[in-house]
Amino acid sequence: MAKNETQYEKYLRNGKDIFETYCFTEDRNPIMLPRAPQQQYIDIYPNEDQPGCSFKNDRNHQLNYEAEVIVYRALEKVGKPFIVLHSFEYTHFQYHLGDTGHDKRKCRKCKKMATNREGECDFIVIASNYFVVIEVKNMGHIGEVSDSESNKDHQMQVLAKTFQKSLEQRKKMVDLIRRFCKRLTVLQFTVYPNFLKRFSCEFQLSRNQKSTIIFKEDIDDFSNWWNDNVSDFVLDEPLRSEFR
Repeated sequence: MAKNETQYEKYLRNGKDIFETYCFTEDRNPIMLPRAPQQQYIDIYPNEDQPGCSFKNDRNHQLNYEAEVIVYRALEKVGKPFIVLHSFEYTHFQYHLGDTGHDKRKCRKCKKMATNREGECDFIVIASNYFVVIEVKNMGHIGEVSDSESNKDHQMQVLAKTFQKSLEQRKKMVDLIRRFCKRLTVLQFTVYPNFLKRFSCEFQLSRNQKSTIIFKEDIDDFSNWWNDNVSDFVLDEPLRSEFR
């Protein structure tokens, strides 16, 4: 660390060095980090549990992972020169870097759990003058016509909870980014890659909130969706000096 350099400044310097060393390219295709989705689960779990042995949570984790892979592959094909970070984790210490309202001396976590994981973001897209924060939720079974009304009520409640959780996750990541890059545009979305747009009425949300949802049809034609919902909202200008 340079003399009198703060930890915040060190992170900015290291980020610049990493970008210039590993991420500078004339190729107008995304740089995916990691280069392929990290497989954390086995390919197939038994459809039925055995006595005393349940794979329900494992199956759910696998389905969630597969939903993220769908989004990963869609981002690969967008054809824009940006960097994609998949499954970005940050510690309590890292989350509060640059947070002037956070008093480390009074924070119990800073004293005992500073290196513990504070949170995780499914995807962060880093472009020359903007960021996109993406959370992925797997709710493909919602909206099936065979569902009973009581079951649909329960599913709508679950759907509302998953979206609310994604809002909280998105906000934490946006807050972290804006501590480092205060003037850059930060867009944020929640993706339901297996959820058809015709069932969007299941979301009891404001028009503004619903506009941040990406549906299956959008993922299937993601390059056009990206042009309409991201590229048209940001200017094609050089990277601002604060992030160089």
